[in-house]
Amino acid sequence: MLDKNTPEFDLIQAARKGDGEAFDILVGKHASYIYNLSYHLCGGNRADTDDLAQMTFIRAYRAIARFEGRSELKTWLHRICVNLWKNMVRGQKRKKYFQHQSIHMSPAGKDEQVTIDLEDKRISPMEAVEKGQTSEIIHQAINQLPPEEKEVMVLRDIQGYTYEEIAQLCKIPLGTAKSRLSRARRMLRTALEPILRR
Repeated sequence: MLDKNTPEFDLIQAARKGDGEAFDILVGKHASYIYNLSYHLCGGNRADTDDLAQMTFIRAYRAIARFEGRSELKTWLHRICVNLWKNMVRGQKRKKYFQHQSIHMSPAGKDEQVTIDLEDKRISPMEAVEKGQTSEIIHQAINQLPPEEKEVMVLRDIQGYTYEEIAQLCKIPLGTAKSRLSRARRMLRTALEPILRR
């Protein structure tokens, strides 16, 4: 009888053979992690978070028979989630991210004009800061980072993973993980400095 105390290896083997109950238990074990990851990747948008988390598990269900255990199941689910999110961004299937709010990020190290358009056009960035909405501006800035940089920043600065764990999750060299995070922080600082220093 399978239950939440069944070793994950046994659950995976059963799920690979088509056992829906085993897969449901695996979903229960990893749902919180995937939801939190989806939430941060989707910039806090609840509807998109729900969609991404659901699509992740649907994709995993369809592919579980091919899961060979070369990585932990959590790592495998992470990659599915991030790849689906990147496809959403590339395909502009979530255009509302960019239609209602945009932050024009300048390349790291360049002093160019940076502008932020809030969804509420009646509020200027300075007014938002004065009204204590700094976190909303920062959230929007993070949301506009390139996908690779945003993924690393979410994992390190929001979810607290080590560089080594990030390198494993993202399947990139340790040095690449560090450089992406450094680049993401520079881009974020460049975007926010003209507003937050006032």
